[in-house]
Amino acid sequence: MKITILGGGTAGFIAAAHLSRDLPDAELLHVYDSHLPTIGVGEGTTPRFPVWFHEVTGLGFPELAERCGATLKRGTLFDGWGPDGEPFLNRFHPTRLVGYHFDASKVVEVLGEHVRAEHVDGRVDEVRTLATGVEIRMADGGTRRSDYLFDARGFPKASNSTAGAPHELIRLDWVPTGRAILRWLPPGRLSGATRAAARPHGWIFHIPLAHATSTGYIFNPRISTDAEVEADYDAFLAEEGVEGWTHRGQLDFPNFMRRRVFDGRVFHLGNSASFLEPLEATAIGTTIVEIRAAAHWIREHGPAGAADRREVDEFNGSMQSFICRNSLFIAWHYTRGSRWDTPFWRYAAQGLERAGRSDAAHHHLAAMDEFVAAGRRLPGHALSRYDDEAGWERDIFPLLSVYRPYGNFSELNFAQVGHGIGCYKKTSRAAPAARRRGATALATGP
Repeated sequence: MKITILGGGTAGFIAAAHLSRDLPDAELLHVYDSHLPTIGVGEGTTPRFPVWFHEVTGLGFPELAERCGATLKRGTLFDGWGPDGEPFLNRFHPTRLVGYHFDASKVVEVLGEHVRAEHVDGRVDEVRTLATGVEIRMADGGTRRSDYLFDARGFPKASNSTAGAPHELIRLDWVPTGRAILRWLPPGRLSGATRAAARPHGWIFHIPLAHATSTGYIFNPRISTDAEVEADYDAFLAEEGVEGWTHRGQLDFPNFMRRRVFDGRVFHLGNSASFLEPLEATAIGTTIVEIRAAAHWIREHGPAGAADRREVDEFNGSMQSFICRNSLFIAWHYTRGSRWDTPFWRYAAQGLERAGRSDAAHHHLAAMDEFVAAGRRLPGHALSRYDDEAGWERDIFPLLSVYRPYGNFSELNFAQVGHGIGCYKKTSRAAPAARRRGATALATGP
């Protein structure tokens, strides 16, 4: 069986490394243009990555710390969110779980050492799905065929023949941002958490690496200008006493997902399949979910593919549900606003109203009610203070009532965020008064 992977970024190398281990008998072809730059952000992960990374490479945190400047991550510290603006931690649970912060470009180098594939350095001009497989045409005129293909070339573009028409992409516009201005700061205190600080035009992330601090201002370019954001960025760093930062670049991003990430032969992966702003660091974890599901599909169906198209539809529905639910949980963070009463935060607070008008989202929005209610019954802020695994098993586990995730998140995440933003306080500043098509309690609390 022959499998082609397109793309030399994080998603492309995750796919190549995973398939090298999981499908040892497959003939792998990894195609990417080494002259094309990658995005290079996404240094924060959920606990999915450490588990997957050890499984595929046999390596752990000590090796990543030495080679990639990695630091441990217990969760995300939110500062200024909700009308009270008090800091709160959305930490990973159970307490033994950790994520990593790292330099993404260096992690790709490590993953490359665990890839068993023929590498072709060049640009792909066309991808054609055939009844019996996939054909690619290279810029130099050469062609290659395989049974399956993974397209991890990044955001859909008109130049990518697999990009799809606009109607094949679902814009997740309930997530209120679309641009990031990125900077490097000197290394700071290793806090064990990504920091997300609310600001007038959006929010600023701080990712503590061993050799530097990666930071970025996430905002909506339709609401705020780059000059306004740069000025507030400068003011924030001055307030923090930070000097000596360097400009890292700017990234425009769509919050989106494909209606179909798989057509029976071609799997879209990473930013080719979907993208969400980095508030909960879902990008790398989503790629791992996608590659695990795709590898399982290939093992089950072999080179012949699926005879029943309903199986393909079910695969797409499962991936769409996972991504959409993640996007709604992120949008929920904004529903109580922040300490800043500005045009951005007023727009952001209405995100779930926009989701309620979406055919793709409204039933997932209704399903969120159960998790919000479960979060109300949990102790909220106290969850972040549990560092003892035995204490967690004794005190917290018996309180759980929903034993399944909502996308990537559990009732414990809903509890920490919900109590943190003031969702469960009757006295909190009102967010949108109602949502359409069924769900009514998420934004407004009791």
